[in-house]
Amino acid sequence: MGFLAPLMLIGITALAVPIAIHLIGRRRARVVKFAALDFLLATRRRTARKFRLREQLLLAVRAIACAAVAIALAKPYTSCVRKGPQVTRGPQAAVLVIDDSFAAGYLVDGKPWLRAATDEARRILTQLGPEAEIAIVRAAEGADHPTELTRDHLRLRDQLLTLEPTARPADTTRALARAAQLLAASSHVRKTVFLISLLARTGLRPDDPPWGKDGPALVVSDLRPGRMPNLAITSLRVDPDPGAASRGVAFDAEVGNFSDAASKVELSLAIADRVVARGALALGPGERKTKRFLAALPPGVRATDAQVALSGDGLAIDDRRWVRASLRDRVRVLIVDGDPRTVRHDDEVFYLEAALRPGDREDSGTSVRVITGEDLAGVEPRARGKAGAIDLDEFDVVILANVAALPTQRVNVLADWVRAGGGILVAPGDHVDPAAYDRTMLPLLPQSLRDPIDTTWGAPPEERDSRALHLVKWEADHPIFTPFSKAAPELADAKFFEISLLGPTTSPDRKVLARFTNGAAALVEASIGAGRTLLYTSTLDRDWNDLPIHPGFLPLMQQAVRHLARKHAAFGNTDHAVGSSVVLATGDLKKLEVRGPDGIGAVFEGDRIAGRSSVRFGRTDRPGVYRVIGTDQTGSTHERDELGFVVNVDARGSDLTPAPATALPPSGTGGAGTPADDARRIELWHALAAAVLLLLLVEGVLVQR
Repeated sequence: MGFLAPLMLIGITALAVPIAIHLIGRRRARVVKFAALDFLLATRRRTARKFRLREQLLLAVRAIACAAVAIALAKPYTSCVRKGPQVTRGPQAAVLVIDDSFAAGYLVDGKPWLRAATDEARRILTQLGPEAEIAIVRAAEGADHPTELTRDHLRLRDQLLTLEPTARPADTTRALARAAQLLAASSHVRKTVFLISLLARTGLRPDDPPWGKDGPALVVSDLRPGRMPNLAITSLRVDPDPGAASRGVAFDAEVGNFSDAASKVELSLAIADRVVARGALALGPGERKTKRFLAALPPGVRATDAQVALSGDGLAIDDRRWVRASLRDRVRVLIVDGDPRTVRHDDEVFYLEAALRPGDREDSGTSVRVITGEDLAGVEPRARGKAGAIDLDEFDVVILANVAALPTQRVNVLADWVRAGGGILVAPGDHVDPAAYDRTMLPLLPQSLRDPIDTTWGAPPEERDSRALHLVKWEADHPIFTPFSKAAPELADAKFFEISLLGPTTSPDRKVLARFTNGAAALVEASIGAGRTLLYTSTLDRDWNDLPIHPGFLPLMQQAVRHLARKHAAFGNTDHAVGSSVVLATGDLKKLEVRGPDGIGAVFEGDRIAGRSSVRFGRTDRPGVYRVIGTDQTGSTHERDELGFVVNVDARGSDLTPAPATALPPSGTGGAGTPADDARRIELWHALAAAVLLLLLVEGVLVQR
């Protein structure tokens, strides 16, 4: 405590005045012995005690009043630390940036942190006053932002009352950038951004500041609890487990400890909502470990959802993670080798067979049988038991690799098999005569063949690579290309020196899935009855291109045969983050319905699905299991297990480590901002003056009595 006029404290010496008056005015009683008054002595003693008490109270009140007058004239004051940001009332532009990421659901004293954040925002909204133009910007990743400031404070207050934590991580930097854009459009001189956030480092990007030195003033509300330990399941992967029989699967759950203290975690694995295994992990501060569970899928199902959960903590949304577990459907492939060689690596199908059965593993998901063109004479449907015959019904896909034109009878047999639901892939080569193909092979092709072109013909060796063609403009949403990114260097870097050109279309629903840099078709698809056909316009070996030695060849061939076979997607990670879009293959469906964990989804039918090989679903706002119900051309409706998927929260948002002060943008010149001194002076002399008046009133009452 301090005094603005300390010399006035000299007045405290006035305390001697009431004391002197009290001492001087005290009456001395004479002793008079009178026997008749002895019976009154007891009553007199009681009266004397009351009189002394009144005199003492009167002395104390007068002394305190004298001291209070002197101290009040000295103007005492004290100081305290300001709680919350300083808010200036009046005309101005302001944006409230509120963290509504899933971390805002962290329980503090039994309530979500976002509750305290919205209470603080409402307080600031009230203090800014009705003349302020304000906007509320949410800091969750992908949140919709307002387009302008408003004076409709009632509507803003309603927004705060209904605000709930999302399932997305924070993107505070983007929210601050949007706030700066809104304020830049305002004509007010005073411009302020009020940041109400947990200030997690994962939501701030110091290398991408939202504004420069001339930006708005930044006022930060410090509502973050002292400690925010968090445990989370950061990833979950499922793979086949050959050691656990045909239905065995292995689940690998990674758990992260985002705190500065060691912790022991209890985990449980549930398949189709039934707990089948439990385990524990001991984690050190900031450590991540993986726990493996071995289990088997329930009898009678080929695909189901599974989840791993840990014992609850302050943030529940990241304590559970889902995955889609399915048995791999084995694709049975018959490869017809049109150019067999005695040297293995020179064989036409050497690279193709290696791609379909990498490492010659039995658990590759593909069974392959290779025959020559002459062996096709013994290929027949329903030929089981016939000596020397190959039963087409035992295969899902037939690949004709550089096979010379077949007789009409063989073509009709293959065409009937494709119409019944089979898939066929045709690739040309030096043994393919386009004219002969036009005469007999058109029932198997989506488009007729023409003579090949050599893009490097006549070029010197040093210019050969520069004249090569490359794959471009592939249909990224098609199931064949889903493993690849948009750039996909594993495909785009391959060089094609010779390709077959195409003639007139032979199928009404023919579709080009990829092209070369000269515009020529590289991969063409069409339907033949209930089956599918693919035409690849270069060779499957290295005679015309070098794609087989690029990493994109293996997934391209595997996805192509699985697409032709209409089999389940390859076994692996089907995890999607909240807010991402999911590509769903439509196949022969005329209606497709997606249902999320909250029962809300979307329906694709009519023009939204007609003529499309896939659709894109983007309403993945909640973590959990998403089910897909399909209706085929016959009107049969059932759940499509192979299209079901799961959505999980982004593990980045589970790290609640606070960001350093340098990660925040500097407070600009757009307003008063936060004072450099957080202390606030509180003057006490007003209260002392009021106390003097009260003491004088008490003194008057005592005198009257």
